[in-house]
Amino acid sequence: MRRAASPARRLVLRVDERDTGRDDGSYAVEFAVAAAVVLLALLIVAVAYQASQSSAAVTAAAREAARAASLAASPAEAESAADQIVHARITPGSGPCTDVSVVTTTTSFHAAGTVHVAVTCRTASLFGHRRVVHASADEIIDRYRGGL
Repeated sequence: MRRAASPARRLVLRVDERDTGRDDGSYAVEFAVAAAVVLLALLIVAVAYQASQSSAAVTAAAREAARAASLAASPAEAESAADQIVHARITPGSGPCTDVSVVTTTTSFHAAGTVHVAVTCRTASLFGHRRVVHASADEIIDRYRGGL
């Protein structure tokens, strides 16, 4: 004569008898999804880094160009100095910028006057997206300089 299984024994049998094969491969799927999310995050970080670096390079070039232009003896020399500094600091095609333009304003080029330099850079990101970065800087010409 066989005894009926107790409720606790029936619960253990149900847990042990369940189909454990339906979870096969779930780790691989979860790993693939997690790897894709991590890769996407790394790409976003790379694009953000490239954008910040190009912006910093253009800002620094504009600041240095304005300083060099303020030290020049004439408006023509100021424009030339600013252009040389920007193109030495940012080489088009080999750095963050594919195209660089420099505009130097010397309308108030006299002692205690100002020089304004605007730099525009066109960038190409990792995915081919083009961005335009603008930076400008002003420098005051020394009021005690001789010859101006």
